[in-house]
Parts: sequence; C-alpha cells; structure tokens
Amino acid sequence: MLPGAVAVLLHAWAGASYEKECVPAWDYYPVLEALMARHELIYPSAPLDRLHSEKRYASALMPPTQQLQLCRRRGAASAGSWCLENGRALGPAVAEALARLRSQAAAAGLSTADVMVKQGLSWGGEDVARLLPSRVLGHLQEKVLKKLPKHATALTVLLQAKVDLVAELRWIVFEGKLRGCGWRTFGQARRGSSMIKAGIMGESESRKALAQAGLARNEIELRKLEDRLRPAVELVLAEATQDAGGETPQFLRVDLLMDRKGQPWLGERESWGADLMGGTYDPRKGSFTRQDPSRLEVARKMVARALRLLTGQKSAKSAKTKKEKQERPKRLQKCSAAQPPKKTPAAARRTVAKRPSGKRPSSAGRRTSSMQLQPQKRRRL
Repeated sequence: MLPGAVAVLLHAWAGASYEKECVPAWDYYPVLEALMARHELIYPSAPLDRLHSEKRYASALMPPTQQLQLCRRRGAASAGSWCLENGRALGPAVAEALARLRSQAAAAGLSTADVMVKQGLSWGGEDVARLLPSRVLGHLQEKVLKKLPKHATALTVLLQAKVDLVAELRWIVFEGKLRGCGWRTFGQARRGSSMIKAGIMGESESRKALAQAGLARNEIELRKLEDRLRPAVELVLAEATQDAGGETPQFLRVDLLMDRKGQPWLGERESWGADLMGGTYDPRKGSFTRQDPSRLEVARKMVARALRLLTGQKSAKSAKTKKEKQERPKRLQKCSAAQPPKKTPAAARRTVAKRPSGKRPSSAGRRTSSMQLQPQKRRRL
C-alpha cells in the first residue's frame, strides 16, 4: 500500500473472554501504530486517541482524581500479580491514593463518602462504579484485574471524588469551533454496580432535572447557562490541543458534569466521531431532532483534511526537490590554453558614429574629439 491518508472506523470489539466498548490496546494499537508509521491518520485522532481511551489525560476541570498506572508483573497471571508502574505493591498504593483523594475532595467541597472508580479502555459507564473507600482495593482485585486476559499488561484506573450530579452537558468541538451541544442525565446506581445499569436519560429529562435544581428553569436560563459554560469547553479544547503537541483536534467531544451548586466538572473528553451529539433541541422545529455537525459534514471534512494533508506533502516534497536543485554546485567549464579565444560577435562591437550629412561639427565637438564614439541602436540582422 502506497503512503496516503487512512481512517480506521472501528469502535467496538468482543472476544470469547473479554468484551469492551473500546478495542483493547494490545489488540488494536499495534495495528494503528503500524498505519501511522506509513500514512497520515485522520481518524481517530493520532496523538489523542490512545490517551483518551486509556484515560491517561488530566484537566484543571476534573474532580479531584488519583491515577493508578497498573502493570502486570512479568510471568504472572493472577490478580495479585499486579502492581504500580514504579513497582509498588497495590495495597499500600491504593491506601495512599485514597488518603490524598479524601483530602482533595474535602478541600473542593465534595463528599468523601463515596469514590468513583473508572477503568481505562472503557466507555459509556460500563466500567465505572460508585464504591465505599474501604471496598476499592477488593473491587480492583476481584472485579477488574482478575477478569483481564493474559494479553493485558498495563491498565489505568482513576479514583475520583463523586460529584452530586444534576445533568451532563455534551458539547461537540469540530475543527476548533464549538458546535452542537445537548444534555443527558443518569439514574443513581447502587454501590458496586456499573453506572450503565443506572440508565441514561435524554434532553427532556435533563431539562426537568436542571429546573428542579434551580439551575435553568426555562429556555432563556438554559441558553444563559450554556453560554456560561463555553469558557470551560474552550479550556478543555486548549488542554487537548496542548496534549496533541499544538495540533487542534479535528473532532472533540467535551462532557461537563453539572453539580447542584452549578459548578462544572469535566466528566470526559472523547475523540471518536461515533460520539456525535444527536437529539438536541431544534428551536425551528420545537423538537429534539438536531445534530450539529451531521455525520455527512464530518465525513466530508475528514476527506477534505486528507486531501490537504496529501497536497501539503506533495508541495513540501516539490519544494524540497527544487531547493536541492538550486543548492547544487554549478558545473565549471573547462578552459584549454591551446584553444583560441572566441571572437566577439559583431553586434556587440562598438561602432564609430557617422557624421550627419550636410552638417559640420561644432567647434566644441571638434575640440573634444575628431571622432566621437556614440552608442548605436542594434540593427536587426
């Protein structure tokens, strides 16, 4: 395959012993990295996708969070064989992380009664659970690490303070511009259960929850609330751009959690086009049927970006070739002493100006020279 632009349209994976919404890193990223080494990867985001999927990014808007970067000891297969990347044992490391989290949550005015445990390489609340702090270590050992297949050698787990959630604002950022946004809310899952079991509710239920909390009681207040949250989304976009080495991501979805005090917290940032925000309110129709941007627009602009990248590559290559040609030393002509010099062309010689007929030169002219040399126009031969 010749070098070009490539999009990998794959979001879900399932195996006999393991199932995730996101493709496991050991199966997926070797293929993705091989493609990136030869092609321009336009989808998913080349610098951000793995960072997002493994939940290894940070943000100033995140609730108090402790990241546990876990790895499997070489040659071991049991849940007790896992430790931190620095080699520390899991038990003491979790205890210290929970102590730091408790202190940070109290300082931020958040509850310390529960801890949210979020597993990397999972989406949609599939591997997010609300737990008592005393149950976190057992949950990791029994429900997370024990079920991982032998191919898994590393995993990120987030321990977060629980936000008293009212609703979640999901905002699409496309080509650096804030586009469509919409609201979602969730039920309350029992402790130890996956958050996906609590159920997700749409725009209408979210508006009712916001009104009951006194955050937005009508359409005007809702628009004002969304405008107030724009700077938070722009901050997350700036953080993602920095994580991408200064490259603005073509697609980004920012999920903000609104608590009962009206404080926004970052739930997640996502870079998959499958997370386009649909079913938002369309004021022209008075219904929740809007999608901004549409899948068709995203697809077209992805193709346009691929063409720009490829054209840029060709232009850069052409400019490089032209520069190399200009920088090449010119070939010197060899001169031979025996070779007679070439005669000057007749057209280049100076000619003696003829005296105009019927007129005598002035005395000043005669004193200067009896034969004045003047340039003449070249005659056409």
